[in-house]
Amino acid sequence: MLIRTQQWLIAAATTVAVAAIAWAWTESSAGFRLELERSRLATRIWTAGTAHLRLHTSTFLDNASVQAQVDWRESHAELARLLATDLLDDAPGAATLVELRNDHAVLSPVFDTLVEYRVAETASWVFDPVNQAHQRELTRRIVALTERIAEGSGTLMAQSQQRLATLQHRQETLMLGLILALAFAIGLNFTIVRHQILKPARRLEQGARAIEAGHYGHRIGLHRANELGTLAREFDHMAESLSTTMAALRQQGAQLALANRELESFSYSVSHDLRSPLRGIEGWTRALLEDCGERLDASGHEYLARVRGECARMNLLIADLLQLARVTRDELQQEWIDLPALAGQVAARALEACRGRDIHFDIQPGIKAWGDRRLLEIALTNLFDNACKFSARELQARVAFGRCVAENPATQQREEAFFVRDNGAGFDMAHAQRLFGAFQRMHSEKEFPGTGIGLAIVHRIVLRHGGHIWADAERGRGACFYFTLPPPPGPAPAAVRSAGGHG
Repeated sequence: MLIRTQQWLIAAATTVAVAAIAWAWTESSAGFRLELERSRLATRIWTAGTAHLRLHTSTFLDNASVQAQVDWRESHAELARLLATDLLDDAPGAATLVELRNDHAVLSPVFDTLVEYRVAETASWVFDPVNQAHQRELTRRIVALTERIAEGSGTLMAQSQQRLATLQHRQETLMLGLILALAFAIGLNFTIVRHQILKPARRLEQGARAIEAGHYGHRIGLHRANELGTLAREFDHMAESLSTTMAALRQQGAQLALANRELESFSYSVSHDLRSPLRGIEGWTRALLEDCGERLDASGHEYLARVRGECARMNLLIADLLQLARVTRDELQQEWIDLPALAGQVAARALEACRGRDIHFDIQPGIKAWGDRRLLEIALTNLFDNACKFSARELQARVAFGRCVAENPATQQREEAFFVRDNGAGFDMAHAQRLFGAFQRMHSEKEFPGTGIGLAIVHRIVLRHGGHIWADAERGRGACFYFTLPPPPGPAPAAVRSAGGHG
């Protein structure tokens, strides 16, 4: 059963139990208040019937004075008023009340008759045996009726007190039942929370810690038909998938390590085995030119120049390929970098390589970045060299480097990015998707010589940092390359090590 279903059932059962006990308590309280009023009335009847009426009856029998008659009649009237109250009519023991009312109704005529005989005796001043006999009989009846009234009122009061005690015990029982019901609900809920939630949650926590520690074979193994059981099964499924993924990653890591070793071997082969024949070709052409140059005509000299040019181009291509391999393989050494200082060094080298041209570099100051200095220097070198190369036809070339907010096509969001902008030849944005591929060119070799690998190197460096790179250009209006770098691990220090310290 689901935990939320159990909680709903416990809440519903507790609510019903509390509502039933509360209803019974309300009914019992109403009955208790009613019985309390009845008990008070029964006590007053007992007081009037036992204490007052018996006392005044005894006083009258001892001294039949007018005041004794008045006191007796007042006691009798008080008892009559109390017995006339209908509060006890529908109470248990109503038969006792009926007998009290009957005895009370008979008592008054008997008392009046006794008073008449007493008055007659006083008026005649003659002893009358018949009168005395009647008085004795009436006195006996009055005493008997008074005792019966006293006994009946006592019974009535005892019955009421018994009912009051019963109701009080019932209320105490209901209160105890309410406490037990709430305690049972709390205990049951605690048991469910402990066994259905806390223990499974602890097992899930232990499983998460085991996975975090690298024990991908750990399983929860919690087979319960509730939410935590479902979560445990999903956790085990995730652990199984993670274990499979990690095994695949380890296999891929081994394959990647093998590929890196093969790449290193290939790089060594390229660096030595391929360059060695090129050096031989270049050496033999130089020897041919020196030894037989006089016997070669203009076409021969041109052919030798082309061979040497192709050798130089091949050397440059090999150098770019090796650089592309290195930026892919080398481990990142990230630090805070003063980019304007680094860009200034790269720009100085670009100006030296393009001596005689009018090139203006505009480098925005105060830019700090977190990255690998050597790789970012390679990226800026390629971007600046491209900017200088493709602006060669401009009388005054302008190259700008800085930071701005631009829309990233990969995320469709505006974010901070670094840029390198030139006023050169630009390119058609319709072919921008192949811009960063190796050996991809936007212009012909005759227009702008090059290997077509520079932007691929920049792209690889930016990706290795976890950033994005894109371009915006217009043919004949220049190009602008944007790239982002990942956020730094913290705020930049007050004094970032100057890039000039590495040059």
